[in-house]
Amino acid sequence: MAQDWTTEVVARMHAAGITGKQLAIACGITNSYLSAVLHGKKGQGTLTQQKIRNALEKCERERSDK
Repeated sequence: MAQDWTTEVVARMHAAGITGKQLAIACGITNSYLSAVLHGKKGQGTLTQQKIRNALEKCERERSDK
């Protein structure tokens, strides 16, 4: 089962128009790994969570600057 933080990440991605592929690239991971993390199947550690949140914030800033 996905954790609350993954639900927040997915909601923010949708709100900002950021695709999974874009976020995966920003994180330096594959799209399939990102999908597994967001579905609660892999990488639920604090470091993975922070890496994804940081990349999402970067993507959101880039989108708002355009």
